[in-house]
Amino acid sequence: MNNALTGLGLALVLALVAALIGPWFIDWNAYRDDFAAQASSLVGAPVTVSGDVDARLLPSPYVRFRGVAAGTGDARLEASEIEITLAIGPLLRGEAKAERLKLVRPVVNLSSDADGVVTTPFGAGARGARDADRISFDRAEIVDGALRLATPSGRLALTDIDGVAEAGSLRGPFRFEGGATTPSGRAALRLSTAKADDLGVLRLKLAASLDGRPETFDLDGALTIAAKPRFEGQASAARPETKSGPKGGTTTGDAASWRLTARVAGDAARLAFDSIDAAYGPDERGLRLAGKGVVSLGAAPRVDLALGARQLDLDRFAGADRPKTPLGVIEKIAAQFAGAARPPLPGRVTFDVGGVVLAGDVARNLSAELVANDDVWRVARASVGLPGDARLAASGALVFVDGEPGFAGKVDFAAADLASLRRWLQGGVGEGARTAVRRLSVKGDVSARMGGLAVDNARIEGDGAVTSGRLAWRAAEDGQRAALEAGLTADKLDLDALGADRLLAGLIRGADTDVAVTLDAKALTLLGVSLKDVALDAALDADGLEIRRLAVADAGGAKLSGQGRIGAGAQGPEGRLAFDVDAQRLDGLIALARAIDGAGAAADALARRAAALQPAKAAVELVTGASGHRVTAQGNAAGGAFDARLSTPRFGLDADMDVALEFSSPDGRRLAALVGLATSPLAPAEGGRLTLAFKGAPARGMTGDGRLAALGFDLAARGDVALAPVAGLSAAGDVTFRSADITAFAEALGRLTPGATPAVPVDVAARISVTADQAALESLEGSIAGRAVSGRLVVPFDSKAAFEGEATVDEAPSAALLALGLSPEGLTAPTTSGRSVWPSTAFGPSPARGLNGRIAVSARRMSLGLAEPATDVRFTLALRPNATSVERFSANLAGGGVTGSLDLSRPGLEATLAVKAAAKDVRLERLTGQGVASKLIGAIEGTVEAQGSGRSLSAIMASMAGAGSATLRSAAIRSLDAAALDAVEPMIEQGLPLEAPKIAGALEPLIGRADFTAPRLGAPFTISGGVLRSGAIVDEGAAARLGGAISIDLSRLTLDAALTLGPRRADAPQLGVAFQGPLAAPRRRLDATALTSWLSVRAVERETKRIEAMEAEIQQRARLARERAAAEERRRAEERRVADEKRKADEERLKALQPLAPSQPALPPTLDLAPPTEGEAQGGR
Repeated sequence: MNNALTGLGLALVLALVAALIGPWFIDWNAYRDDFAAQASSLVGAPVTVSGDVDARLLPSPYVRFRGVAAGTGDARLEASEIEITLAIGPLLRGEAKAERLKLVRPVVNLSSDADGVVTTPFGAGARGARDADRISFDRAEIVDGALRLATPSGRLALTDIDGVAEAGSLRGPFRFEGGATTPSGRAALRLSTAKADDLGVLRLKLAASLDGRPETFDLDGALTIAAKPRFEGQASAARPETKSGPKGGTTTGDAASWRLTARVAGDAARLAFDSIDAAYGPDERGLRLAGKGVVSLGAAPRVDLALGARQLDLDRFAGADRPKTPLGVIEKIAAQFAGAARPPLPGRVTFDVGGVVLAGDVARNLSAELVANDDVWRVARASVGLPGDARLAASGALVFVDGEPGFAGKVDFAAADLASLRRWLQGGVGEGARTAVRRLSVKGDVSARMGGLAVDNARIEGDGAVTSGRLAWRAAEDGQRAALEAGLTADKLDLDALGADRLLAGLIRGADTDVAVTLDAKALTLLGVSLKDVALDAALDADGLEIRRLAVADAGGAKLSGQGRIGAGAQGPEGRLAFDVDAQRLDGLIALARAIDGAGAAADALARRAAALQPAKAAVELVTGASGHRVTAQGNAAGGAFDARLSTPRFGLDADMDVALEFSSPDGRRLAALVGLATSPLAPAEGGRLTLAFKGAPARGMTGDGRLAALGFDLAARGDVALAPVAGLSAAGDVTFRSADITAFAEALGRLTPGATPAVPVDVAARISVTADQAALESLEGSIAGRAVSGRLVVPFDSKAAFEGEATVDEAPSAALLALGLSPEGLTAPTTSGRSVWPSTAFGPSPARGLNGRIAVSARRMSLGLAEPATDVRFTLALRPNATSVERFSANLAGGGVTGSLDLSRPGLEATLAVKAAAKDVRLERLTGQGVASKLIGAIEGTVEAQGSGRSLSAIMASMAGAGSATLRSAAIRSLDAAALDAVEPMIEQGLPLEAPKIAGALEPLIGRADFTAPRLGAPFTISGGVLRSGAIVDEGAAARLGGAISIDLSRLTLDAALTLGPRRADAPQLGVAFQGPLAAPRRRLDATALTSWLSVRAVERETKRIEAMEAEIQQRARLARERAAAEERRRAEERRVADEKRKADEERLKALQPLAPSQPALPPTLDLAPPTEGEAQGGR
């Protein structure tokens, strides 16, 4: 047994040694043809092995071939080296499983014909196909491989293929992961498949991505393996949005994201794409198209696509910072599609989009057909509906130059609402676009790019008017100036509709644009101005301006002609321009002037004076040369003549210049309008003369003088004027103002009603300073209406700001202040009604209407319509557009002082007067001017607040309402002696009849013998309906008593006082005293009715007392008689009592002397029924 085992072991050792060592001694190259034959049977094509062959059996079967080739022509497989390591187990089962397979520089060449038949190095009848399930490999390493496809249109190749593959069998499933070089760059590839079924259908998934780039490509479908392979499935390509920066924002350089998916079906000759879904940009604001297409891969490959969308939102796609104009949005987006400048294949692409959101509006029904040939896109047809009911159609060539789109071809454009279209083209800022043309159509041969546009053979039709010619525009680029060329002939042309208004505004602002214009138009609209019979031949370039011909028969009411040239000379501009203007109206010239940058304020000022200036005729000449520049203008305007001259060595605010203006006109209203004063047509306006003369540099300061003598005044100024670029206008100097009657000037301005105010001479002088914001008058001194005045005044140029000043005057008439707010005629006109002493004429316009400011006034005296004026007066005169107020008023008056305020508001035809006043220690007798002869004497203290409204002063006083209180200290009422009442009763006892008239008549001479005096008299009062009514009068500390109330009718200025007067004791009589009539001189009337009643009561009381005295005397005598009778009765009773007692005593004694009788029953005493005597009866009382 041991020998047997030993022999078996030796045999195994020998076999192992033979397997390990034997292959090293075998020449495997001798079996090269055998290997090739076996390989040929596997692949179904002749296989050759031109290089060395190495093999071994252990530890695993291994073989390496060099120089392997299979197939012929364009269907050939080549490999520099193939290494195969087989698994022993499967090999023993009759299966070939490569544990490791390495292919070095394998190259697979395929070819396809026009019908889609693909030729491969592998034959269909190969044994490998029959034994495909028995051959597999776990890992196949591919090094530097290549896959080449020859087609009728050219060759395609994947090179530098490196990766790892595996196969469950030659029928699949397969997997590959690696990379390859594609025409677009190095790409990572991942391929996985299922196992092919019996029909040769192989499900596969392919994913590819370019190295360093985010684009991906995915393919998922079924590949039918046959002589004419066919694929059906889903294909997608995408580029995700790339983020950069710390906040993840997309930088400018980042490409936009996109995504393309489609259903693909076809073979090597033709691919059909259905359900195309193309998206460009971020998901939340991208563009999205859908459609279908076909790609032909024959000898002449081409692509045909039909894409469309219901709506594309270009505004949202452009982002929040998008431009406002359609052209700006398109320009921004076009840069992102520069990659589409050259078509990849010939073909045709059609677009149909229902709406395109662009620049805030919607372009409708976009339809385009693009044809790609010879690397150029051509627009076979394109049309779109634009805002403004416009339609654009075009056909021609679409090219891209440096990524910017361009077009050359025919264009047909028509708009039914041109104004709306212009607003859209201008980004919504053309609300005020001046164009009378509503319908416009343009046809011509157009060459356009982002920086230029030319229209040849142009036919422009606006509302039926036809214009023909050529237009060309080029933007400034590469150091060249922008250029505009126009040669047009028209019956009627609206340049505003074509956007020339904005272009002209840019040229005037100094835009670097060369312009050459030849124009002949019967009717022309420019900057909103209608021009007639226009002929222009002019050029503007870097060398200067040349006007060969300018003739306008009617420019908004003005006739204009001119010619000349100003060019570049050796020492600067040289030349001459001359213009003649004959304007019945200046509206058109002013509208054209507004286009000059910075001339808006001057044009507005001229527009406000146009009515005064026109008709105007002027000859304007500009001469420039080495010696300087001279501008002259002479002619007629404003009903008179003018002559203006300016000379300077150079134009500029810092250049010295000599300016002179002389203007004279007999029409004062026109002269007033020229200096910005509006006049009334109801008053005469004296003409005059305006002169100005200044020398110097405006920026540094000019010295000169000016004078305006017209409208009844003479205004003269002399000083310095400066016009700095930043600070603006400034001036300083001396100014004088003189007028023999300033009311004539005020009447001319409509501030006063003609003839309503007496003459007021004015002669004042001041130091004036003017800045860009205000004008200030300092050291103002002079006289107004013969009264000295001094002060200062600051007037801002902002109409909303208020002026302020100070004034010191000798006398400030109160009537003038009222007239300032109410109108002079409302104060001076006599009353027409006996119901009021105040004027009933309706108020005229307030002379201070529209003014806004405050002036602090101090006056030595002010007349208040009383006997004594107020002195040391101080107040603030506040003017508002519809009100005049006197605020913080204080003054000394009649030994005391007054304070208060007055407000006159004029919201309409009516006026409202509101007054607040307080007085202290004002002597009443001094106010009346009667002194000690005044019927009422004392010092007034009190307050009042009242208000009234109406269209005349009488109406205001009749509606006054308010309240207050008044106190009269150290009061005395003349000829009012309360002691006179005590003398009446004796007169009555002496026979004076008890009749009120006779009693009052008897008191008249007596009551005037002394005055009523009181330390203090006071009463509150109310005002209603123009009547002041006091409460009960309170007297404090008076010897006599004064009571009652007073009433003052403010409309009539009448007094109605009902007073009571009497001695200050409890039972004192009272006399009625009434004061009635004019407030200045009321009539006194005594009313003795109450006194008569008191005297009557006193008489009744006296008679009653007499009767009572008589009755008392009678009662006294009766009482005494009764007392005497009673005493007599008492005496008699006493006598009877004594007699009775004596009788009883006698009886008792008698009984005592008689013997005792037998006992008898006791009996009551005997009753005495006799009536008493008279004496007993009285004694009993």
